[in-house]
Amino acid sequence: MAPPRRETYLDFPLSPSSLMPHWNTKRWFGLAELRMYALSWAIRSKPQWRSKIEDTAILEKWRAEAVEQQQGLLNLTEYLQINYVLTELPAYAALADNEHGIEAGPFDAIWYSDNLISDDLTAGLRTAALKLEDVPDAEKDWHPGSNGLVLDLVHPSLYPLLYDRTRALDGIAVKAPTQQSMGFGEPPSNSYGDQYNNIADNCISAQYSWLPSDFAISSDGHARLISPYINNLHPELHRELYPIIEHQINGEDRDLLRFEQENGLEAPGNGRIQAQLVTISRFVGQANLFYGLAPPCIWAEQSRSIWAGQRLRWPEEFSTVEALCDAIQSLPRAHKKYNGALERSISPYSLRGKTLQCIVKLANIHLTPNDPSYNGGSWHECSTSASSPLGFTLVVLSVVHFGFNKIFQYYDEDNITESRLAFRVTTSSPPYHQQDDELCSEILYGMFRDSHCVQDLGSIETKSGRALAWPNIYQHRVAPFSLKDTSSPGHRKILAIFLVDPSIQPIPSATTIPPQQADWAAYGMEQAREDEKSLFSKLPVELIHAIREHLEADRSGTYFGRKEAEEIRLKLMAERTVFVKGREKELSMSFNMCEH
Repeated sequence: MAPPRRETYLDFPLSPSSLMPHWNTKRWFGLAELRMYALSWAIRSKPQWRSKIEDTAILEKWRAEAVEQQQGLLNLTEYLQINYVLTELPAYAALADNEHGIEAGPFDAIWYSDNLISDDLTAGLRTAALKLEDVPDAEKDWHPGSNGLVLDLVHPSLYPLLYDRTRALDGIAVKAPTQQSMGFGEPPSNSYGDQYNNIADNCISAQYSWLPSDFAISSDGHARLISPYINNLHPELHRELYPIIEHQINGEDRDLLRFEQENGLEAPGNGRIQAQLVTISRFVGQANLFYGLAPPCIWAEQSRSIWAGQRLRWPEEFSTVEALCDAIQSLPRAHKKYNGALERSISPYSLRGKTLQCIVKLANIHLTPNDPSYNGGSWHECSTSASSPLGFTLVVLSVVHFGFNKIFQYYDEDNITESRLAFRVTTSSPPYHQQDDELCSEILYGMFRDSHCVQDLGSIETKSGRALAWPNIYQHRVAPFSLKDTSSPGHRKILAIFLVDPSIQPIPSATTIPPQQADWAAYGMEQAREDEKSLFSKLPVELIHAIREHLEADRSGTYFGRKEAEEIRLKLMAERTVFVKGREKELSMSFNMCEH
């Protein structure tokens, strides 16, 4: 019996993004292809899915369920699309790193693992982090604006690099935070040469930058901290966390995977859909044959007269205008079965032998019977630019050249419902339409007039023990969760490592920036007093206390007191808010179906 005939969909790449106008972001995906991703992820989220795909009976059961569960939907996923997904599953299984448990997530370049970090190391992380939590209530750092739900243990928005104030050791490696190594050098420049000339001005902060630490990656893939400290994590008071963080980065000791984006070498996309005609920026058709022309509507009969009046060099397979228009109106279908596109779309990117700049964050979400729910976060990217991140992740600039820039380890949770992290991507308006051709846009993209130009990419559960990694071209959002038992407290704890793109010029780091915490300097003096050979041992306690008070109160020197640091954090967050609102305005760009 012949397979049922369903509609199929075209998909197109994107024009350059408004955030980074010099490189292309993710292309638009057709509605059917997004459903293919969703079907694949639904299967790959099942327990033991890799063994189940060897069972023909189970595959046929999944095929029948895929058809049944979409009944009532407009534009059903067709037989060939379902078959392609099912025959693609062995390729996803082969792609997995069994040693580290790393598997592909719901969409391209999203990776996860449930055993990247051993149980012993996770237990050590829990124990070591408790020392950061076990402080007097007055000293707990509840994140501003979180209504007492988010507890920051280590957050790089506190004591960031402050241009024209932070002093660097010009060309001299920063030593451990002792009185001998603090407070020398001149303020660093925020100029990084030509590599950022094409970044929009509102994406670069002239005031703040998060402060990474440098890790050397050996030839066998092991990470070693070469900076003397991790910002906001004292290397003596919390020394037990340092090897744990190094080991966390060791989890990336394999070659990283990235998705190639080689425009011009072949038709864009990953090969799921048999696209005969594609649209790239201002030109239409294969091999740039129809440069500068508006694509005709897939339904409009007048398209034939429009195209007939153009002087075009037709592709060989289209001998006449009629043949071309027939091809346009016959929407392309999925390939009959998997064709190796997944393997062709990725290649290794090795970190071995490189110096990797990383930013560390530790944060908890605490729920109580009085506050039993977390309402979820907002959609956001985690940075502005690679040079000046406004306090968020640093890898935006060259994410095309580097597979992902965030590693989240969900190392502990208790008494909470399922929590998920959702992803979406910003796009430009899909060009395949004529004025008011809403039916065409609905079938191709699931879009209507005034739809926002974003596409949902799926979500993944953030259960305890799971590590996630993804590129910063994707926005992400924490979904709401709540207490299971509303009579008892609950929590979720996260270790986040943000990676600076290793292909760009290094930014100022803890290797060249001395610690700026006034209390660290005071601690160093107090430790020095216990050394009989130190001059500090000869100072009276009253003078030590006076120096400490001066360090905390001085607003012009090398160090920042806690009160000033918190004020700087609020200013940094305010600047970030301006950036986010600007991005939201860009992201809320509507699909306007006016004629261009």
